[in-house]
Amino acid sequence: MRLRLVTVILITGMMVACSAPPAPTPTPIPPAPTPILLEQDVTFAEFGLRLRLPAGWQSRLEANTLRIAATATALDATVIDAPLLLIDTTTVPAFTAQYGTANPETIFELASSAIQSSGYTIAPTQPIRLGNAQGLQADVSGTSGRGRLLVLVDDTRIVRILAQAAGDQWEREAATIDQIFASIELLPLAIPTPTPLALAAQPQIVRTGPPGFVLRLGGRSGPANSRFIAARGLAAAPDGTIYLAESGRGVWVFAPDGTLRTTFGADDLLDAYDVALSPNGDLYVADYGRNAIVRFSTTGDLIGRWGGHGDAPDQFGLSAPQRIAVGSDGTVYAIDTRPGPDGLAVSSIVRFSADGRLIERITLPADLAPADLVVDQSGVLYLAESFAGAIVKLAPDGSVLARFGDPADPTLLAGPVLDLDRAGYLYLATYAGTILRLAPDGTIVARGGAPATPGSIPNPGEISLPNGIVAAPGGVVWISDNSGEYSAISAFRLQTDEAAMATALALAPTPAAPTGDIIRQWASAATASSFYAPDYDPAGAVGPPDVTECQDSPNAWAPATPGSRETLTVTFADPVFATGLIIHQNHQPGYITLVEVIDEQGTARVVYRADPTPAAECPFVQTITFEQTLTRIVNARITIDQRDGSWSEIDAVALLGVP
Repeated sequence: MRLRLVTVILITGMMVACSAPPAPTPTPIPPAPTPILLEQDVTFAEFGLRLRLPAGWQSRLEANTLRIAATATALDATVIDAPLLLIDTTTVPAFTAQYGTANPETIFELASSAIQSSGYTIAPTQPIRLGNAQGLQADVSGTSGRGRLLVLVDDTRIVRILAQAAGDQWEREAATIDQIFASIELLPLAIPTPTPLALAAQPQIVRTGPPGFVLRLGGRSGPANSRFIAARGLAAAPDGTIYLAESGRGVWVFAPDGTLRTTFGADDLLDAYDVALSPNGDLYVADYGRNAIVRFSTTGDLIGRWGGHGDAPDQFGLSAPQRIAVGSDGTVYAIDTRPGPDGLAVSSIVRFSADGRLIERITLPADLAPADLVVDQSGVLYLAESFAGAIVKLAPDGSVLARFGDPADPTLLAGPVLDLDRAGYLYLATYAGTILRLAPDGTIVARGGAPATPGSIPNPGEISLPNGIVAAPGGVVWISDNSGEYSAISAFRLQTDEAAMATALALAPTPAAPTGDIIRQWASAATASSFYAPDYDPAGAVGPPDVTECQDSPNAWAPATPGSRETLTVTFADPVFATGLIIHQNHQPGYITLVEVIDEQGTARVVYRADPTPAAECPFVQTITFEQTLTRIVNARITIDQRDGSWSEIDAVALLGVP
């Protein structure tokens, strides 16, 4: 059984130390006995730290702890397996104020006490010196895990580093860890500039949960400027960028993996309730506080606003607009509710041009009081009729075409927020704490999420009171959720009911699968570290495979010489949320040691790592699968290690993924 990951190296997790014996004379950190290829110089300015890492290693800052690992999976680990480095830091004055001293022995004792309480044994310490910093290091070991703890102290800061891995993984990667530790360099700390509370900070990210759960942003933890007051409407760009309308700061903008990119509109919006994306990239926000619709550019610059409270056709009632949508032609739709001649509330759909000119106001039947709306590419409207537990389909003129729902069980489709994907499938978040995908005929074909226990904070994957939904590219559905002081947005992948889906496709007049189906595409361009001129250039790896036998062929790419370490980088025409690669090797296959996928921002992620081993088959079609990426992939970088004298060739590379 694996030991659970040790993370208690923070000040908050330490125990008060006993006195420690004086340290012997410090010695420099020795280099690793075996040269390891460290290709990335990485600087972490907030820690005043620089080190070298192998190509493709990744890092993430969570709750003031820096996590470094070879893969995204290892970064998220809660049980020891692949190597993981945890780094934290604090200032000498802060530590001294709490513990009375900041000598390395006391600091190490505190850190090692927390580690020992987790079931590990600490080896004898060895003194080290790094520039003007001095400290202690020691190996740690447990039943099935090993690691190393390093503490460094200089005049201004304390740095603690804990490396750990499963026993077999530690043996395999020990030389790499040695080299990483030997590359550590402490940099002068910049004078900190206080972050104004007006600026938003990265919300807490939770990535571990039940099947179908992808991640959650927010909650009720973290600094005040990283929490949502009330997370509401959502929109998604074609590249997966997420826009959140939030009552406190206007619009938050997140990368598909949950990284905060920016916020805007705090000074222009009184109470942002919903957000919608236009075909040209402009954003429209329902400003509930000013009863208006506000238009922003893609970069968050204010373009214009219209509406306001009043009785004119182009104005809104006191409780509107809360929900808006944008058609494929750029037309803006909004739900309005105001008193009718008899004093009872009357709901309408108001249509505006992209610049706010009133086109028409469609009065809805008296029995309709929709909570949300979406519009398809032909102008057909769908309304979430939450009180009646139905989804109502309207023609562009407002006439009722269909009602989806079960009158015998109105709770089934009782939901306040609705969305529509490119294939015409509807997505509804219900008051029952579930997410439903409905085929165009109203058949429920997929589900996700689970209800939170009333009165408790939702666990990852649970939903309390949904207030926004968007079907994002890549088959990911985002939900905003609020419960008292808890406010968060969560991403899910729904579980398809294959039988219901098959029936819906069979009965559909023009069958279309929901967005999220995997496509395959061959590389459209390629570059390489070298090639055997003139015929074995990287273009040989472009397009579908054209070498059918196990043979040397100028129709494939080959490095300039045998016995070398080389890279081939391929480009794909259509960005996708990747799930796999297929690599066709036609000569001396099996020497691929590293494969990375690269997204539109240039960030690389390692998806395959192995030792060079001759393949038993030739030609060899190597399929590499991995969890679907949260960002769109446009390149793959393949490393071959043929330093044993072999001479490999690659004929074709295909990328699998969701558009």
